[in-house]
Amino acid sequence: MNDFNGRKVFLTGASRGIGKSIKDTFEELGATVIAPTHAEMDLTNNGSIDAYFNDNAEVLKNIDTYVHCAGRNILSGIDEITEDVFEEVFQVNFFSAARISQKLVTGMKDKQFGRIVFISSLYGAVSRERRIAYSSSKHALSGLMKTMTLELAPFGIMVNSVAPGYVMTEMTKKNLSDDEIESIKQNIPTGRFQDTKEIADAVAFLCSENNKSITGQFLAVDGGFLCR
Repeated sequence: MNDFNGRKVFLTGASRGIGKSIKDTFEELGATVIAPTHAEMDLTNNGSIDAYFNDNAEVLKNIDTYVHCAGRNILSGIDEITEDVFEEVFQVNFFSAARISQKLVTGMKDKQFGRIVFISSLYGAVSRERRIAYSSSKHALSGLMKTMTLELAPFGIMVNSVAPGYVMTEMTKKNLSDDEIESIKQNIPTGRFQDTKEIADAVAFLCSENNKSITGQFLAVDGGFLCR
């Protein structure tokens, strides 16, 4: 993989878990990573997103890579979900990704080069009970990714989604019991949960200059789980 010296990466959701591993990996490869905290840019608020970009226009010049890792998963079934839950989950998982993309693609088109990766989920291909808002938002993200692929490929901009398998993050521990975790392991062909570094390495390759043709893809890094 080519190194990332001189590359500028904009990353959301970098404070922990998969996002932190992605940040560390890009920095190890020589990239400059701009990863605003929640206090600096609140993804639940479009005004906050706009203000961040307006206030940091000089810093954000020449961004060539955008990775959207921030995510929100509020468990709720169809008979209990509220409009507020739908709006919050879609805002963080989908609308903020679209809004930030709008702000960054013009510069990428000017350079005739860009790499965009949305961190999706296995629930962007399948689903599970009580993941109404989360799964719906990730399926919507796939539609965004595919349409952006068609629009941006002529400008040398590759757009993909990476769907982590079961990774032992704080969100996993929060949403799954110990018994559920052991049961899931039995359905993963490799017999284990994925590591955050495995996800980060996949993202780094898709964002590298070596990736000249992989675009519009939903890449599951899941130990073969979706093959069941």
